[in-house]
Amino acid sequence: MSHTSLKNAHLALSAYPINSTMVKFRPLKKKTTKKSVWEIRTNKGTYILKKVPLDKDRIQFMAHAIDYLRTNGVKTPQVIRTKTGEVFTNVHDEYYIVFEAVHGRSPDYKKKHDLKKIMEGVGHFHKGSSGFRSPIGYYPSFLLDERKSNYEKRYKRLLELKKIRLESLSLNEFDRLFLKTVDTFLKQCKSSLSLFDKESYDTWAETIHKNINLCHQDYAENNLLITPDSDLYVFDMDSLTVDLPIRDIRKILNKVMRKEAEWNLDIMLRMLKDYQRVNPLSKEQYEILGAELMFPHLFYDQATTYYYKRQNNWSEEKHVMKLKNVISTEMSKDKVLPAFLQRMNEVID
Repeated sequence: MSHTSLKNAHLALSAYPINSTMVKFRPLKKKTTKKSVWEIRTNKGTYILKKVPLDKDRIQFMAHAIDYLRTNGVKTPQVIRTKTGEVFTNVHDEYYIVFEAVHGRSPDYKKKHDLKKIMEGVGHFHKGSSGFRSPIGYYPSFLLDERKSNYEKRYKRLLELKKIRLESLSLNEFDRLFLKTVDTFLKQCKSSLSLFDKESYDTWAETIHKNINLCHQDYAENNLLITPDSDLYVFDMDSLTVDLPIRDIRKILNKVMRKEAEWNLDIMLRMLKDYQRVNPLSKEQYEILGAELMFPHLFYDQATTYYYKRQNNWSEEKHVMKLKNVISTEMSKDKVLPAFLQRMNEVID
């Protein structure tokens, strides 16, 4: 840790009712110029100090959302207030937040018990967020309003990438694999988009507009801990958005199925049963989840990561390997999703 960073961290901590003369700083993550995380060990306990690249409104929104979720039983670390009752402190135009420290282990997608906790946990998260109102009248992200337009833009980008590669005089292995499979995924895009035109989608979206439902957006292993008391805690609320719960459910299912190499209907049904017990969805809402899952998010992400050079440190071999893996996963959906829709009563009943 640089002398300046340590000095600023001490200055930030001095705004809190914590004895900063008895502090040990331990960096928890690789520090960047915009975001840093330290474990603060004091004579009165352990805390987490974060420097966050968020503006004041977003920090206040996040802190109020955390308070609301905690009030409704969601396990997430408490935001510690400053000596003057603020949720953050400003040091040289950089914002710092202090959280209570929670210790435990990361869950494992391969363990049934852990996966059950994850699905029940995200169900509690969605249920606990219902009815939230930002006391400052500010919502930093409202992806609910952008789903259709965003997916249409993604569909058009895949079409554009296909056109560019077809016109290229030189194709590499990634190009050939992309062109061999892109038409299948363009069909998935169209099938998904057509299902979002149903009245049931608009009705659900309107309900969420009125009642507000928050999605975490990264309810994943790296943001979850299971404590020695078997409580599941969720961290990192930086990306909260207002949306249908299908956003988080889809992301969790995609992560699990990628580890399985292909979609597994039995695992999918078991996961959704665990969610359903906590935050029940209707048949129509599960059909909308089917539309969300049909869209080839993994293929799109991998293609655009390569062609828009978002990971320049990856080798060609790594890009090709990742594309092969997501193609296998995405292709396997074509049989599983229709089977799920036929058996969704097993989840609902």
